[in-house]
Amino acid sequence: MTRNSRREASIRIPAEWEPHACCWMAWVVHREWSSRDAARIKRDLTKVVHAIARFEPVRLLAPPGREFLEARKRFSDCPPVTVIEAPVDDFWMRDIMPTFAIRGQGVSKQILAIDWNFNGWGGSPDRPARAGDRLAKTAAEVFGVPEIAASFVAEGGAFSFDGRGTVITTRSCLLNPNRNPVRTGPPRQQAIASGLRGMGIRKVIWLEGDPCEPITSGHVDGYVLQAPGRQILVESDDDRRSGVPLSREHDIENLERARDADGRTLRLVRLAPPRKRYWNGDPDMFAAAYLNVYIANGAVIGPRFGDPERDGLARVALAKAFPGREIILLRIDAIADGGGGVHCLTQPMPAI
Repeated sequence: MTRNSRREASIRIPAEWEPHACCWMAWVVHREWSSRDAARIKRDLTKVVHAIARFEPVRLLAPPGREFLEARKRFSDCPPVTVIEAPVDDFWMRDIMPTFAIRGQGVSKQILAIDWNFNGWGGSPDRPARAGDRLAKTAAEVFGVPEIAASFVAEGGAFSFDGRGTVITTRSCLLNPNRNPVRTGPPRQQAIASGLRGMGIRKVIWLEGDPCEPITSGHVDGYVLQAPGRQILVESDDDRRSGVPLSREHDIENLERARDADGRTLRLVRLAPPRKRYWNGDPDMFAAAYLNVYIANGAVIGPRFGDPERDGLARVALAKAFPGREIILLRIDAIADGGGGVHCLTQPMPAI
């Protein structure tokens, strides 16, 4: 075994259904939101924090001052929630925080934080980079674990890991020039795959994604969810008025042909999104995504949208994919109207 292969084998990014030590979230709403929107978002955040805290500890980051004191007061009667002062200015922890991996074997295992060099979803004029976007670079101080940096720009919502060396991602996000511009040397897709190998990833499944999606440029966590037993839940709809991009069928065909890092085929499960008449927000931003969920210790926590038929179908699909876990679907329209879901708010730290 070569030195490089030993390094690749020593790091593993776990699947999200593996045991967690805790869940990291944030109690802060950026000043870009109106005070009315901020109040609605905090009501939704409270629902999510309490739901997760039933199953695992929640470590809630809050900036010094008013938000820190507010969080301590709001969750004072919920012992599983620990409020921690930190330089955070937004609540999308899946992207702003590092992704946690496991390095080593047996008693020598340790948690490692991967800094994806987050640049504010491309640092566009509509959303320029902010001081809080550098949160991942304070891993040792805030999260108490060592940190390594990726060789490219990404964010946590751009990836779906199976814990066994396979990742699903999208070209629309990672090959967007606002994250990884064209340069001399190896093609960007090849260079990113090479960088992921240093993190234990042996197979990258590339989907097209959705380049028209605002801010995230088509994060995979908006329509794909991996589950045990090589199951892939994917949102699709025959109704073109649903907002599902035309590239979705191409992505599904790609997944049907794909094999994981061990050469095994995948088991696809299709799930229809909520119908547009039940979207309670800006149709250009509203994250109508059932699969943007947090897989807690003993539960799957996700959104519902008031579509009685499709909310029910989503609950059944999640229960089949994650047997033995409680399925909790929350009405969090204020967060969905900001372009995200439960997965976007959360970052699990694996248990070792």
